[in-house]
Amino acid sequence: MTGPAETPAHPTTTEDVPSTPGWVEGSVEAAFATLPCSGPGVMVLRNAYLDCLATAPRTEDLDAAHDRCRQALLKALATREKIGPEALRAFEIRLEALEAEISARI
Repeated sequence: MTGPAETPAHPTTTEDVPSTPGWVEGSVEAAFATLPCSGPGVMVLRNAYLDCLATAPRTEDLDAAHDRCRQALLKALATREKIGPEALRAFEIRLEALEAEISARI
């Protein structure tokens, strides 16, 4: 006989945790692929951005929440990864389009 005491609980993909729609991660990945840098530091920033999008409160102005996520990411990319203004602006345009699509689909 097995039961809860004998089988430890493991997180599953069906648990209620903040997440973005599945298509968002692929779009974010494509946007990050256009950056002139990569590596573990960029992946940390990418994941933080996705987490920020996932936890954006739906009861507030979603666009303002997305703006905060994007601005924090851009600031981190400029300071930590030393990405130039032209590359950052092109990247920002991609993120703005993605965020607009998220808002339109919700």
